[in-house]
Amino acid sequence: MAFTIDISVLIVDEPTAGLDPEERVRFRNLLSELGQERMVILSTHIVEDVAQTCLELAVLCRGRLLFHGATIEMIERVEGKVWEMEAPPNYKPDSTAVVVASVRQAEMVRYRVLADAAPLPAARPSQPTLEDAYLWMMRGIALE
Repeated sequence: MAFTIDISVLIVDEPTAGLDPEERVRFRNLLSELGQERMVILSTHIVEDVAQTCLELAVLCRGRLLFHGATIEMIERVEGKVWEMEAPPNYKPDSTAVVVASVRQAEMVRYRVLADAAPLPAARPSQPTLEDAYLWMMRGIALE
């Protein structure tokens, strides 16, 4: 006796949490493949998984819908607000900026910062990512 199950919607919750990088990539590829024939609802806090597998997303916070649309639209919202620069280790941005990465390099630290304007004169604009857009959106919630 053989049977098939026709699933039109697949819901997965934190499917890659705890997986090593190789397995995460393999599982993301599987989700993308499955998404060609059905709707896949992915609930996760791992933004890279969303960036690699989803064309559309919804961002919820405290039961409130903050965004629904194409991933590229969300990324475009932070265009011109992502900066990279080198500064001393004791650098502190103003309260409206968000440091999303810092990597020590000899005497200086390379920072990736989200801010409305260049945080320092030597800051260079950088290509935004979905993670940048998400963090910028959450920063707005924190400032409320």
